[in-house]
Amino acid sequence: MRRKLLPLLPGAVTGNGRMLVTIKNTGELYRLFWPNIDQAQHLGQFITGIRQIKPAPEGVWWLHEPPWYGEQHYLNETPVVVTWRRRDDVALLVEQADFVLPEEDVLVRQYRVTNLSDRVRTLNLVVYCTFLIDESPLYDTIYLDLSSQTLIQFRRNVFLALRVPGYPLAGYHTGRRDTPGDPLEPASRGDFYGDSSTLRAGAGAIAWEMGEIAPGETRELTLYLAAASSEAAVLDLLSKVSGKSGAYWREETAGFWERWLENRPILNEMGEGNRVFRLSLTVLKILTNRETGGSIAAPEFDPFYTGCGGYGYCWPRDGMYTALALDEAGYHREAREFYCFAARVQNSDGSWQQRYFTNGFWAPTWGKQIDQVGAVLWGYHHHFKLTRDVEFLNEIWPSTLLGAAYLLEHLSPNGLPEPGLDLWEDNFIQSTYAAAAIYGGLTGAAALAKSIGATEKEQEWSRAAETIRKSILTHLWNPDRQCFMRGINRRVSCYDYRCALERNEQAWKENEPTGIYEIYWVPKDTRIDSALLGLVFPFRVLEPGDPLINSTVKTITRILGNSRAGGIHRYEWDDYRGGNPWMLTTLWLGLIHTLRGEHDTARTIYRWALNNASPTGLLPEQVDKERGGPAWAMPLGWSHAMFILLHLALQGKLSFVEKK
Repeated sequence: MRRKLLPLLPGAVTGNGRMLVTIKNTGELYRLFWPNIDQAQHLGQFITGIRQIKPAPEGVWWLHEPPWYGEQHYLNETPVVVTWRRRDDVALLVEQADFVLPEEDVLVRQYRVTNLSDRVRTLNLVVYCTFLIDESPLYDTIYLDLSSQTLIQFRRNVFLALRVPGYPLAGYHTGRRDTPGDPLEPASRGDFYGDSSTLRAGAGAIAWEMGEIAPGETRELTLYLAAASSEAAVLDLLSKVSGKSGAYWREETAGFWERWLENRPILNEMGEGNRVFRLSLTVLKILTNRETGGSIAAPEFDPFYTGCGGYGYCWPRDGMYTALALDEAGYHREAREFYCFAARVQNSDGSWQQRYFTNGFWAPTWGKQIDQVGAVLWGYHHHFKLTRDVEFLNEIWPSTLLGAAYLLEHLSPNGLPEPGLDLWEDNFIQSTYAAAAIYGGLTGAAALAKSIGATEKEQEWSRAAETIRKSILTHLWNPDRQCFMRGINRRVSCYDYRCALERNEQAWKENEPTGIYEIYWVPKDTRIDSALLGLVFPFRVLEPGDPLINSTVKTITRILGNSRAGGIHRYEWDDYRGGNPWMLTTLWLGLIHTLRGEHDTARTIYRWALNNASPTGLLPEQVDKERGGPAWAMPLGWSHAMFILLHLALQGKLSFVEKK
């Protein structure tokens, strides 16, 4: 029934940069991360229901189960998530508002229960919860603190506690989940046995009396779920916040975020786009660690890697695109914090790991990506160009020196970067995108060197960048397909080669691999790849109107376009998660069209993105190739970043329209 956390796209997310919460479209809590947005995940299950006591006792009507139905939305693009649930057969309407306090690690769940019947009724609010603290079923205790009427579960130094002030307890029961003592079944019947403490794999059910509710009357109550490092701290925190009403905190939280969002550019002619633009800014802030500046790709939803390698990590490249969008939208402080995070976690040889936890620790990896070095260096310069922040320049200059030296040390005799994992992390190759990113990184580093007065470095890095540019034009253009190649000198396994032949991939059949044993080197990878757009945006190897780009854009659109759902795929023969079109690649193409002055085409892509967002306005990584709509990984920070950039580009508000 529950607790095996299979991959699921959330309906909404909320948070404050320390606590991150994902919520299903039914209003059920899905994930709870604390004290960082990427670790640890503490939620096993948390469900809420209504039980009628009078006129006739009933079992619990759990809000997440049919036949309840409803809708969900964000309040004015702030992370206040409002979920409506209605059940006609029992004549009840529930409005649930979920939000995390901006300055306190407390999830507030505000309920407004309306009696739609023509009878006076006595109702209880019921909660069943089981926390998997630190993602472990061991060494926890759950207990009810009767003096404060607070249910607490802890493991070592993580204490999670919930309370509903102002309403008396109607019953409680703790037990061990997935055993005969699990309180879920008894609570569903309305039975609470009063056990107040359980060791290991604890679960609890607790009910509060709402009292008599007249026909048409609405009763409001608020549940506070707090996290802290000790019992005293969590009880103090609950006492602090529960002294004020849920309505007060809702107004305060919405006001905090509305002030943060105010006075940002909008696109008046496309009202729905304004909403998703503002929500995208909110999402990027929620997905950023407020203490370190590291940002995750998406809230983790597949921790067991059943369908992917995980998303709840900080990739330096993804973080750069997030910082780029924030910088362009005027949020320079947030962008600066990411770049300072990147400088702190950089390896001593000048490289970056594939990905990190947002506290700076290394995350699980399957190889380095040299393009990330170029991307971060390019981002350093972009931020400095916008802000002229000399203190920032001095702070990231040592990182720039290390990164540029690493890039120079890892160039091949053909003038291109050495083979490595490409942008999509499934190709070991001298990729065109990586070459573009490194060109951009060295060009940016040279501009920073000029600003700081390091003339020799400026000249050295500029020469290297120009060499890479010439090598791209010499080695990576494919006249047969009128498009740049995905890359050259691709390393493949014997198994990959056989699979490609079975799929009848023309690019493989044209290039007989060389090598021995189980590893081969394919001289050319001529598959069309949307990452080629990086040649123009953001790294500007070529101008948007260059004849080679004209041909490349036409080929990408023709080969990678999806005729059923719209959008463009990542590359030919992409079969990840079924081979869907990607939101970020399609928005990327829209940016190129805007830079080329093709605004009608760009607006069509913009509207496509809006049409394929979730009902709450969240943007996924992928769009279902048959029916449209979100298919995988949501909300994806990179998708939201690309939407922000296209929104601004359609207004002519991007800073890098002219080549610098």
